[in-house]
Amino acid sequence: MAKFDLDEIKIQSKRNFTETWMATAKLIPSGTHINLKKKGKPHLLRELIQKSREVLLDLGFDEVENLTILPDSDVSKQYGPEARVILDRVFYLSKLPRPEIGLSTQKIASVKKIAAETNIEELRTILRNFKKGEIEADDLVEELVTGLNITDYQAIELLDRVFPELKKLHPVPSDKTLRSHMTATWFHTLAAMQHRASFPLALFSVGMRYRNEQREDAYHLRVHHSASIVIMDPKISLDAGGEIARKILERYGFSNVKFETKAATSKYYAPDHEQEIFAEYKGVWVEVADMGMYSPVSLANFNIEYPVFNIGLGVERLAMILNDMDDVRKLTYPQFSVVEYSDDDIAKSITYMATPKTDVGRNIAKAIEETARKYKDEIAPCEFLAWRDDAREVKIVESEEGKRLIGPAGFNEICVSDSSIYSDVAHSGVYTGINYMRAIAMGAAALIESADEKLIYQVKMVNHLSDLNLQIPEAIRQYIEGQQKKIGVGGAVFVTIKVRLLKEPCKNR
Repeated sequence: MAKFDLDEIKIQSKRNFTETWMATAKLIPSGTHINLKKKGKPHLLRELIQKSREVLLDLGFDEVENLTILPDSDVSKQYGPEARVILDRVFYLSKLPRPEIGLSTQKIASVKKIAAETNIEELRTILRNFKKGEIEADDLVEELVTGLNITDYQAIELLDRVFPELKKLHPVPSDKTLRSHMTATWFHTLAAMQHRASFPLALFSVGMRYRNEQREDAYHLRVHHSASIVIMDPKISLDAGGEIARKILERYGFSNVKFETKAATSKYYAPDHEQEIFAEYKGVWVEVADMGMYSPVSLANFNIEYPVFNIGLGVERLAMILNDMDDVRKLTYPQFSVVEYSDDDIAKSITYMATPKTDVGRNIAKAIEETARKYKDEIAPCEFLAWRDDAREVKIVESEEGKRLIGPAGFNEICVSDSSIYSDVAHSGVYTGINYMRAIAMGAAALIESADEKLIYQVKMVNHLSDLNLQIPEAIRQYIEGQQKKIGVGGAVFVTIKVRLLKEPCKNR
């Protein structure tokens, strides 16, 4: 089972990225096989997006895709003088320039040190085509490999050591922006469709919104989803749109909603024609949507001739309410979510680190546990035969005078309660079916069944699950610790198991 030494990899890659990149490929498992679950678990957000699509399609809306990247002038067309303030919430796009990469005598010498057979004229052609944009950036390494007949390693070394121009590039800003609200792109779609569609033109789109929020917290994400609807019709009004909005929200399960006209209207809506919609949830009115009639000024700036009603629903906000959650980050991203594990889940997750693979090994483990239990209180010095066959002899021994054969914690039972793992003299809570000696016996037997020389297996003080030949998945460990619960195994076992070989063991037994 592969587990990477992250600190060492980071150190080595800083010293020499290319060599570390090549060398660490050997750390990747090969020739393995795994089985996936029969059915995966869908994301709550994606389930609601799918429900949104089904609701809106059923109500008669056609689904479309809207533009994602827009010039900032579009925001000015919608908001007028308010645009400068709105653009503060917008993400601007920038790109790296294509540098002019010359091949000096010194650079050519450096190239030859890395790849002696490099055709310099072909390299010049590749660099020139890259500058002209005829080669995409993510294809450059492949072009160097195939065009120069060099290795992947050599291509990376050329970029890293010969062409510092690529390391010194800085982004150049543009007037392109990521849409901060779906309305920004509806104008283009409506303008294109107004003369080739029948009325009412009812459209919806579920997609991402990108907003330069000052912070991300329980209620704000910089990237989130909008279920946005428009209806274009010469007769559409805010009242007519409100009736449709009620039908939509009823399909989500909100039967009691109220509409409030916003005091300060967004400038792409007509004055006094923007309303917030609130749904009653657990006795509290929660905003679930915003709707309005587009301003004729904004419509005119995009050459749209007919009235348009719009409603936007924040999908994450709806999902939080419908799933009774209090943090949009936990809803959306797995790194913020807390997967709940029951005590039964935790108990089932505790497994042996090593187990015998043969019937003989399993019988040895059982014999060790039974012998230890039978003679646990015998006073040393003493030894007791646990197993003997043609190949080996297994004894449990204690040589320190006056001590018991097995320490006081030897038969503690592993249990789980209130998300904590603990041990008890008699099992309680959720019982795992594992006691200290059983776990130790399994680890000892796993070694004994294949031993080719005498061995001594000892467990003295127990402080961790691993001292008992036990393990839990990392996700379970993080959950227990994240809930400020404990993995409370510990105590004195002081067991010594000695194995003497009688003859060469049969490997296939």
